[in-house]
Amino acid sequence: MKTLEKNLEAELIKSLIVQKIENLSQGQWFYSVIHYGDRDDSGMLRDWDERKWLYQKQHMEGVHRRLRRTLKEHFSKDICMVFTWERHQGTQEKIEVGSHIQYGDEKQGKYHTNLLLGPITDLQIEEPRSKLKRLWEHPGRLGIPISHQVYEDDLIDLKIDLINACIRLHPDVNRFRPSVNTQVLEETDDFLNASHYCLKDITNKGLDFMDVLDTNNSDIDN
Repeated sequence: MKTLEKNLEAELIKSLIVQKIENLSQGQWFYSVIHYGDRDDSGMLRDWDERKWLYQKQHMEGVHRRLRRTLKEHFSKDICMVFTWERHQGTQEKIEVGSHIQYGDEKQGKYHTNLLLGPITDLQIEEPRSKLKRLWEHPGRLGIPISHQVYEDDLIDLKIDLINACIRLHPDVNRFRPSVNTQVLEETDDFLNASHYCLKDITNKGLDFMDVLDTNNSDIDN
């Protein structure tokens, strides 16, 4: 019964996400996975005092709030976003007793973010606002400034590079490629698959939807 309830809960939230996307079908929607680095932009390990917050849900809600504000400032105040949290695999604490090792409590893993955002229109890219225009000087997929790269006429790859550059403005997201992975959602099935993945911990781990969906920073009518 509990599994059925969790499935119904996930399906309800997924339908709200897809409804929001279908109601705003102009322009493309995108799905980003954001990892928060243990290392800074120079590749050096950050102090624990700078990293420990990435394990705390309350801090991550603040990260989402800042990302949301930054994306709206650069692209459009009307852009819609859905944020979900996901924890990395936890590890068990090792306790040394003489020559023996015992395992204590499990340490929960740090968070990463799944983000659905859109729509982003061609006009927003062709006639960018001043803040967005400055992102052209940030590195793109080739590691050189976006302004020096050649893109296809459909602008999808350019939009992806601009989204990634904007997200990397956050100090917890480093400049290395694995920190942000963004893809376009072109078909309804793409939306369904992405939203299902974002919410999978509701059914797979039995989590409450409040522990998966960041309702305070997501454009979901509940």
